[in-house]
Amino acid sequence: MLELSPIERTIAKQAVRSGNPLPDRIANAPRLLQGLELYLNAFFELDSERTHAMSPTPIPWTSICSYAEAYEFDETQASDLFFFVRKMDSDHLKRVASKMSKG
Repeated sequence: MLELSPIERTIAKQAVRSGNPLPDRIANAPRLLQGLELYLNAFFELDSERTHAMSPTPIPWTSICSYAEAYEFDETQASDLFFFVRKMDSDHLKRVASKMSKG
């Protein structure tokens, strides 16, 4: 399970002290199944590998492959890494594109 960030911890403490409910985003934060944090951490590390020229580009295939090799992923883990990173990356790029079109 992921822990709260320092900012979220501060917000949670302030809500408790003031008697207010936790913000929905904190109270209903998604929980990861055991073992999936590996892929989320990989996504955050691999995010630095993308090009940000005019807008972010997908994380390169070679970067994902190098990550799997560096951490000695077996075939199943490597396959899962590609699946999860590509899914998170696709959703992330859609979110960024939506924000850019609005503003």
